[in-house]
Amino acid sequence: MDSLKQLRVAVIGTGFWGKNQARILKQLNCTELVCVCDIDSTAAENIGSQFGVQYTTDFDNVLSRRDIDAVTICTPTTTHKEVAERALLSGKHVLVEKPMTNTASEAQELLSLAKQKGLRIMPGHIERFNPAVSYLKSLLDNGKLGNVMLLLARRVGRWPERIGDVGVVRDTAIHDIDLSRYIFQDEVESVYSKVGSLKHTNEDFAEIMLQFRSGGTAFIDANWLTPRKTRTLVVTGSEATVQLDYITQEVSIENSEMTVRPNIEKKEPLSMELAHFAEAILNDRPFVVNGVDGLKAVEICEAILRSGRDGRTMTLAISPTH
Repeated sequence: MDSLKQLRVAVIGTGFWGKNQARILKQLNCTELVCVCDIDSTAAENIGSQFGVQYTTDFDNVLSRRDIDAVTICTPTTTHKEVAERALLSGKHVLVEKPMTNTASEAQELLSLAKQKGLRIMPGHIERFNPAVSYLKSLLDNGKLGNVMLLLARRVGRWPERIGDVGVVRDTAIHDIDLSRYIFQDEVESVYSKVGSLKHTNEDFAEIMLQFRSGGTAFIDANWLTPRKTRTLVVTGSEATVQLDYITQEVSIENSEMTVRPNIEKKEPLSMELAHFAEAILNDRPFVVNGVDGLKAVEICEAILRSGRDGRTMTLAISPTH
């Protein structure tokens, strides 16, 4: 990459996640944070002033600017499709926070539009950029675990106040849904779940079983009820088992003879994700996680919610991809 070349980016939505993105986009060598946008003028001004960039409440103003190559979308889930669609129509590349859209049909529309416009769209599945996950993926790719058949994920803690329009499945479990496909390198064939709400408007707990086409199984425990925040993953193969902590970025590998705890360099996953987004566009390289991955994750979330509602196993159809 030309060291002088930068992707010129605007952040749409300056809440908790938008503020983090603005901070990193301001720091990265491969990006230029041009402006931030929020319907709340005070929020937009606060973040714009904090990072020394222009701010606005007028999304149309952002879209009409020729000095912006891409936008990152950190608005509520129910707005993702409209905001991303308008950005694509105006010629901007898009990174949209997970879930990529509220429904699978909306995701399909965005993929079609991006292809039609010759633009890139990437969902914000941040755990793919966690150094512990990257290390696990290298073990898998090198066959160190043997035949991997079982994945156990636990992602629990108290309700995050930043959430308002989706439940625990699409906000929290979606990380492990995406990583299950990434780890197994396979598609989900069927879903069974127990989903409900004890304290919140949307579902606040989900016990999920994903059955993959080649025989792999993933169990995902997600809730907003557990007092202490836990983010763990256990992957079992025929030759070894790996335990991973997303928060501490620690990995433990156990086989019949020994347990190894490699020293993994800790990095901020969001910084890795945004740098990858920019560099992939600047160098015309594929994304590690693309729009089809975003679509698949939303499809699986919909099946989980239907299974929980109807109390039965849901079979997933093979969706068209782009």
